[in-house]
Amino acid sequence: MAPRTKPEHAVIPETRQAEIIADLNGMLAHMIDISTSAKQAHWNVHGPNFQGLHELFDVIVDEARTYADDIAERAVAIGGTAHGTIQDVAKGSTFQPFPTDEHQWEPLVRAMHERLSGASAKLQEIIHTTEDDLTTQDLYIEIQRTLDKRAWMLEAHLK
Repeated sequence: MAPRTKPEHAVIPETRQAEIIADLNGMLAHMIDISTSAKQAHWNVHGPNFQGLHELFDVIVDEARTYADDIAERAVAIGGTAHGTIQDVAKGSTFQPFPTDEHQWEPLVRAMHERLSGASAKLQEIIHTTEDDLTTQDLYIEIQRTLDKRAWMLEAHLK
């Protein structure tokens, strides 16, 4: 489906609008995937790091949900449609399936670390393509900063 008519206040070149919206929807899928995976880990984690990880996973859930909302609203604000259904996420996320039957802390931490690092790497790739849309670029930089911080916190558990 083609993007809606470009809003009058939008300053994005029309030739880039669809591409930027597609990238936003790709990141939306990854943020929703991260939030649901972190909640899965939060519910099921066991081990000596239980309390800290249980709380950290919930922080990741909240941040990913907030960023998903910001991303979706940005896509709509620049004339697109946000695609955040379960089906959209299943098609749009490039992460490996989350280990849903896992309870041990270490595999859950590794799986979440891979998701956060993977999303950060994707952002790194597209941040440079948004120099003509500094508002979206700024949003991506903020999200990447947070993903890197949370990945670092999870990595500390693994050392």
